[in-house]
Amino acid sequence: MTTMLIESRIRWSGILIVVGLVVQMLTLLWTHPLAFMCFLLVGCPLVGAGIVFYLYSLVAHSETP
Repeated sequence: MTTMLIESRIRWSGILIVVGLVVQMLTLLWTHPLAFMCFLLVGCPLVGAGIVFYLYSLVAHSETP
């Protein structure tokens, strides 16, 4: 049960990181101030949330006998 829980949490954190990186890559195609704001306000928080959720899933994992 806990193995499936940590695997699903790590999967969700990976999805958040990938979506954030895709947003960041797409904003690099345009040279507009709004693209930079989207990079900062959408892409960076998604990557940061993915990293924090990954670390939380590692710390909160508890073994059951």
